[in-house]
Amino acid sequence: NRVTRLIENGTLKIIGLTDPAKLGFDTPAFVGVSVQGMDIEVVADTVSQFEEVNYLIMVSGEFDLILEVLCRDRDHLANFLNQKLRKVEGIAVTQTFIILQTYKMAFGMLPEVDLEK
Repeated sequence: NRVTRLIENGTLKIIGLTDPAKLGFDTPAFVGVSVQGMDIEVVADTVSQFEEVNYLIMVSGEFDLILEVLCRDRDHLANFLNQKLRKVEGIAVTQTFIILQTYKMAFGMLPEVDLEK
């Protein structure tokens, strides 16, 4: 059938999502990271190993990397920033944005497209 075909060709993936807040992670944040003196790929590989990091992307603009972190509380976030992230060689600057409210989370939903193409 159509769904099986889309799964088999890699167009569609079925995943289960958890609610981090219901699991005790009440302090999600985005962190912008500027890298100096090290290859961005090396820094990204190191940062991706931290259990708090849920999402990590390389971007253009003021920062080189943006990461989403899931922390239990502000103390956990502060510890992550000071004891883990800022100790990574090559990280020159970080800026943290604590998520106060989420208005939209689409999870890969695209505008109307013909998935068969």
